[in-house]
Amino acid sequence: MKSLFLSAFGALLFCFTVSPSFATDQDESTLKTMEQTWITAISNTDRVTLEKLLDDSFIETTPNGARRSKSDLLLASPPPPASTQTLMDMDVRVNGDTAVVTGINHFKRDADAQPVDYSFTDVFVRKPEGWRVISAQMTRR
Repeated sequence: MKSLFLSAFGALLFCFTVSPSFATDQDESTLKTMEQTWITAISNTDRVTLEKLLDDSFIETTPNGARRSKSDLLLASPPPPASTQTLMDMDVRVNGDTAVVTGINHFKRDADAQPVDYSFTDVFVRKPEGWRVISAQMTRR
């Protein structure tokens, strides 16, 4: 009986150590792709994609301390046409149905402008329809 218990416990422990790493790798890839999709949607004023990415409870804190809701973001003006945003140094941490993505958004207003780096922290929750962004905060570096 004792050996059966130890075998079952060992198998259960194996499942807990193997499965989460696979899920985390898959989630990490998905969340990084979502971050890039988000930047592209903002650049293209793609409100349909933004609607799908952002949870209805979404709140963003901008570098100047202003808070914006999902509807505020959907109504916001697009960035300047020649501007570029490049995401760098992204780190994804998944804990159950919550994920935090941190990184740097390298922003250039136009080709001749000095770039500005913003550190960001985005919080995602896993819902039945998939991951959704619930919170975002940016800080100028």
